[in-house]
Amino acid sequence: MNRIGLVYAACVVSFVLGLCFIFVWTPQPWGGLGFDHYQDIARELARGRPFSTIDVPWGYAYFLAAFYRLFGERTWIPLVAQAALNACVPLLVFAFARTWLDRPTAIVAAALTGILSFNTVYASTQSSDAVCTVLFMAAVVGFSRALATGRLGWFALVGVLSGLAPQFRPNLILLPFVFAGFAFARRPSASRLVRGSVIVLAAAGVLSPWVVRNYRLTGAVLPTSVHGGVQLWYGSLQVGPYLRSWAYNPRSAFESAAFAYTSLDDATLIVDARTKSCAEGRPSAARLTYWSDRDPHPRQVDAARIDGQRFEFEIPPPHDDVVLYYYLVAEWASTPGGGVQTTPGGGARDPFVYFVSQDHLGDLDAHGDLLDFFDVVRLARHEAWGEAVPFADRLRGAGVVDVRSAVDALLRRFARQEGDVSGRPSAVVTDAGASAVVRLADGATISIPRAWRGRISDLTLHGELARSLMSASVRLRSLTPDGGADDPRDRRCVQFEEVHVNDVFYRREPHQMRRYLALAFDNIRHDPAGFVLASVYRAVRLFVIQGNADRQTSQQFAGSGAIYAAATIASVTYLLLFAGGIVAAWRRGADVALPLVLIAYIPLTLAPVLTNMRYSVTVQPLIFMFIAAALTAIAARVRERRTAAGSAREEVRTGRPL
Repeated sequence: MNRIGLVYAACVVSFVLGLCFIFVWTPQPWGGLGFDHYQDIARELARGRPFSTIDVPWGYAYFLAAFYRLFGERTWIPLVAQAALNACVPLLVFAFARTWLDRPTAIVAAALTGILSFNTVYASTQSSDAVCTVLFMAAVVGFSRALATGRLGWFALVGVLSGLAPQFRPNLILLPFVFAGFAFARRPSASRLVRGSVIVLAAAGVLSPWVVRNYRLTGAVLPTSVHGGVQLWYGSLQVGPYLRSWAYNPRSAFESAAFAYTSLDDATLIVDARTKSCAEGRPSAARLTYWSDRDPHPRQVDAARIDGQRFEFEIPPPHDDVVLYYYLVAEWASTPGGGVQTTPGGGARDPFVYFVSQDHLGDLDAHGDLLDFFDVVRLARHEAWGEAVPFADRLRGAGVVDVRSAVDALLRRFARQEGDVSGRPSAVVTDAGASAVVRLADGATISIPRAWRGRISDLTLHGELARSLMSASVRLRSLTPDGGADDPRDRRCVQFEEVHVNDVFYRREPHQMRRYLALAFDNIRHDPAGFVLASVYRAVRLFVIQGNADRQTSQQFAGSGAIYAAATIASVTYLLLFAGGIVAAWRRGADVALPLVLIAYIPLTLAPVLTNMRYSVTVQPLIFMFIAAALTAIAARVRERRTAAGSAREEVRTGRPL
């Protein structure tokens, strides 16, 4: 057991298993392509295009892109490289375990890692986990070496590695501070403070190019990604009766916004549009005219960038909450029916409406320019309880007099966009005392509490039609007799289509992060105790694989039932042995503080958000060390009992006490 050759054998076993999962059979359902769209991003990078998202950090995408650039888009090559890197983990486990456990236990830990690590499964698919685990364990080994030698070079290396790790798994962003704090807390001194500062500064140096890039694009300090917002929202939905799956929580309906809006008031508004395929040629000039409710003076901007059929315009940042009105003008020199054409066709009489606001849950249509979901709610309240309806005259002028006509107008426009012109759905309002219920034609319902604060999240939506209605809106002017007529076909072809505001990733994704955070905090305020209990549950659930036959809850694939069952048994066994290993190592006098702090870091940072067992593979090598401590303790106890039993038998045989 003491032979170091067993450690190298474990590395070989890990690599062979990785190759089997890559080329023969893999228990995970994604195949080699993986998830999180890393392959698509890496392809773009390999072709020399810029990194086009902030939703995931850069580390793994550039790792893949390097192989794609050198060897072409051959998926198996980076996977083999991952398997080779993952094969180093048993050696890293041994190097760290022997600093706080005895050598035989360290060898057992390395062997367990080589044979049983779930990380070997993830090394066979394009996901960031395998590479991140290697970086994490290398940082841990480097930190133990730094503590032993006191050399600043080792502390700097730890900073570099722990600065790289969050570019693969964003929740590790605080890892440099954990190392620095641990180094100082064990023996507080000025020299320890300096060494901890070296870790943090080295990590900051590694992170700085990404932070600077994000700041230039967004004006915000984003050290990793913006994906934490949606993960927290998922976690805030996965509470109470929806603990197993957030998808069944009715509050998930609010993911879609009721309005086209942005919360980024200190950044330029980027409007992009494209010419229609039926247009002949390209316009000779394009401009955008805009004004707001705070500055009604119309201003014009020319196209800032032209890319084929797509035009882009920039509106200066409003620095406040505003209602923005705008329309596009294209000049056509030779296209039949051309000349000067506006989009929308009504131009200044019927402009597009866009909102800049920090209110993610309220009614942004402050001037009644749109028919929207809030109008449906207020009309329902009028029918149920006789409450006044804001902008009632404007609604009547557009033919909207009650809930049914409002729903019909919204869904008729929605159906036209979807190419479905079947029927006019009806809506019925019933008063249930404490709430009013709007029942739609397909059985979908909207429940409106009488004590309503004007927030969309106070409503309860059931059914697809209710969800579609929530995010539907139409300009009231386009519903009036003089504003809704379509232009002749030859005029429509010279209008713009696919007109969007802030749809570029460096505007859309930071805004979505803010929106998801607002939705998450609203959910938490709705049920704070449930969220705390769910977080405690997820802290344990993080270390256990759970699967079932529900497609909304677990990924389904061939043999998934048997694989999930086996994985559940294995992960529960790991967890029980891990708990026993903590006791065994502590009784042995091992210094368990650092590995336990690092293991605890994962549930502490991830329990509030949507999690599964995959997120714990980073620290699974540390867990194997405690499992090794438990197994060696059990083995020692068995040997003691065998020795005692043998002594007893010999005493009986000889008749003399031994």
